[in-house]
Amino acid sequence: MSRCTLSLGNDRYVQVTEWKGELRVDLREWIDDKPTKKGISLTLMRWKNWVNYVEHVDRALEDKEAYRGHLGGNVYCTIDEGSKCVDLRQYWKPEETVVPTKKGLCLRPLEYDVLKQLIPEIINTLPELNAVIPCYLQSDHMNQEGALQCTECTPNARQI
Repeated sequence: MSRCTLSLGNDRYVQVTEWKGELRVDLREWIDDKPTKKGISLTLMRWKNWVNYVEHVDRALEDKEAYRGHLGGNVYCTIDEGSKCVDLRQYWKPEETVVPTKKGLCLRPLEYDVLKQLIPEIINTLPELNAVIPCYLQSDHMNQEGALQCTECTPNARQI
């Protein structure tokens, strides 16, 4: 069930929805008024992390610099050097290096600008965000061992 569906343009939408009992923020392409698999679904913590990174993303775009922000798990917000697009994507680690998957959405400049303008409306739709505390601020992260055992902070670490 969707709480809100907002257009980013170009048949792309941001939607606050419940999936398997968990609220999520979906960024997705749509065809014939239906969402497709092309896109990414962010947990509330990952959405909150992305909102906190917007200032850094804007600076990287302005300076035409590369950027890589970790949203949690294997989800990253990246910008290639000289690019005008913001990529929100799931990664995985098949060998030694973490690489991108097809699960994600590369936001064109206009779509990114619209998404930024929609942040207050999305936040108003999600009062539950007030209770979301990023994992790195939780008590079990006050030492290195706690952070290393967190699957949000270090998703590719071998668990002991």
